[in-house]
Amino acid sequence: MSQVRLSIPVGMLVENVLTSGEPIEVIINRLRRRDLAPLLSKIKEPTMDVEERLQTAEEAAEDWAEALRSGYEFKFLHINGLKRVLDFRFDRKIDRDYSQEELTLRHIRLSTQQIELLRMLIGRQWEVIEEENNEAGAVLSTDILVGIKLKYQ
Repeated sequence: MSQVRLSIPVGMLVENVLTSGEPIEVIINRLRRRDLAPLLSKIKEPTMDVEERLQTAEEAAEDWAEALRSGYEFKFLHINGLKRVLDFRFDRKIDRDYSQEELTLRHIRLSTQQIELLRMLIGRQWEVIEEENNEAGAVLSTDILVGIKLKYQ
């Protein structure tokens, strides 16, 4: 089976509910039953209209449950969506953890596993590139400094 591909609204739903810290099957069960209150109190963006995004997933036949279980990739992702993914998934925020130069994000510290996950999520459209690391303390860190740029400009 090929990897699940999600639209931005449904992908952001997945990213947001993952921030709850609940086990995947608990999240899936609550979303299927539309028992959202226990999740909304724990997610990073509780104001997100989860019900509307579930409806979008149904209308577009996007398998959010399989995406939660086995991973997914975005069909398309604009720069602001990319920044939201960095915030939801890795708690990285613009101007605090990285900078933006037009359609390129720079100086993002991620682990090797985080880089692999990010490439899976955004690799259709965005390229994650290791940057030269000239900081004195960087030798002690296990994180890698990366940039993200649009593949086709």
